[in-house]
Amino acid sequence: MFVKKNSVQAIVDYLKEGLVALYPLAEAEAIIAVLFEHYHSWNRVDINLKSEEQLSESELLKLHHALKELKEFRPIQYVLGVANFYNLKLMVNEHVLIPRQETEELVDLIITEVDNGKSIIDIGSGSGCISVSCKKSKNLSAVYAVDIDPHALQLVSDNAKQYNLEIETIRMDVLNWSDHERKYDVVVSNPPYVLEKEKASMHQNVLRYEPELALFVQDHEPIVFYEHIADFSVKHLNTDGIIYFEVNEKFADEVADCLKFRNFKKIRVIKDLNGKDRIVTAIV
Repeated sequence: MFVKKNSVQAIVDYLKEGLVALYPLAEAEAIIAVLFEHYHSWNRVDINLKSEEQLSESELLKLHHALKELKEFRPIQYVLGVANFYNLKLMVNEHVLIPRQETEELVDLIITEVDNGKSIIDIGSGSGCISVSCKKSKNLSAVYAVDIDPHALQLVSDNAKQYNLEIETIRMDVLNWSDHERKYDVVVSNPPYVLEKEKASMHQNVLRYEPELALFVQDHEPIVFYEHIADFSVKHLNTDGIIYFEVNEKFADEVADCLKFRNFKKIRVIKDLNGKDRIVTAIV
């Protein structure tokens, strides 16, 4: 069948040819579907039904630039500036990690277990994926997002604003936190937990573009952030307040022991959908 130069089918073939050298076919096709959903609000069925439609020069240019960046291993979430998370579309950039499925599981647990009217502080908030989705899904009294990077806190504010949510941002280095009087019902954190020595096994699109500050921790102190956040929580959680951690599955027991040492109660280690120890929670 003859395919016109600027037809949807011709562009799909062009994108696929450019991507299959770098990604498995199924992943390349998924990326193409995301591009058309983002730029045209089309799903895969729409792409097939409209295969002979012609795209404008401006539409072609957007897809061409996207392909160019993707071929440099730039994650599609950074190319488009948005990431899907817990049925929300959140703005992201290279100052924050791309939200992962494991963190959705953490959010789902919090939403299931935490009552309306409670206050939450999200330490190491990044894009605000945890704080924004919790606030969007629950009638919480207050939500606070903490990060050391002001660019990340700006993203939290922007993401909260697009959903008309009130989230207070706090710039703080949790390894050198200053005391204050405020107390919270829930502390949640997905801090850096990837060991430096694990870099060798990681994909180039992570190593080149995602912020090292939010990813990696020194090999000789793998749970240093959890220890400092646990100390903060001892002082700043209300009675029967809960702490929720996302963890490196290799150190879940060590994180649990760190909480036990600080006299937390009802400590749980919870597996993710892949059967890995991914969440540790406890009551102060």
